[in-house]
Amino acid sequence: MSKENSVCPICGNPTSTWYGNARKDGLCRFHAQQFKDGLIEQCPDCGKWHETGKQCECKNRTTKQSENINSNELTCIICGEPSNGKHFCKACYAKYKDRSVDIRITHCKDTEILDEYGNLQYKCDDGRKVRSRAEVIISNFLFKERIRAVYEETIYYKDDNGENKTLHPDFYLPDYAMYIEYNELTNKPYLKSKEYTQKIYSKLNKNVLIINDKDLRDIAACLKPALGLH
Repeated sequence: MSKENSVCPICGNPTSTWYGNARKDGLCRFHAQQFKDGLIEQCPDCGKWHETGKQCECKNRTTKQSENINSNELTCIICGEPSNGKHFCKACYAKYKDRSVDIRITHCKDTEILDEYGNLQYKCDDGRKVRSRAEVIISNFLFKERIRAVYEETIYYKDDNGENKTLHPDFYLPDYAMYIEYNELTNKPYLKSKEYTQKIYSKLNKNVLIINDKDLRDIAACLKPALGLH
């Protein structure tokens, strides 16, 4: 199909070859053959022709404009604080670099931490996801015995300096007013931290049951007496 008085949008030479694309631009014989051979293509955004496989000029301009944005204006995607052009500020990077964190971003500006511990990869019998195989054993026992259990319910308290702090016990049994914590480590720093945590529970008048690997070998023998089950 021919089109009179048309010129090639690439070189400006007259053309009798009609290429019926969205922008209805004709091509000269030379560039029509290049298109037929797959050597050139038309950008779907701006309509300009360019070498196949290479980025269009309009994309290059967008990239350069993005690079010219002041990196100091970029903020941490978790907390929103200045991050010197990085995805995370130093504080969030130090806190989350060894674990995953789930966040909700609303309107491309408001962020909310949904889960700051991550690794909810183990599925229990009731469909709940937890962080370890040990927690699966505990959760499955509670589900089998039809005992209501809340996973990682937050406890708010103030430390000795009056600062607001939180605890995240593995399970809370509302019908028993009891918390269950699983501890597997035995090194001195961890045991010291464990003792400190237990003191917090005691100070808050919270009833907590600490479970270790030995208890997991027969979880029923461990939990049934504590819960008054037969």
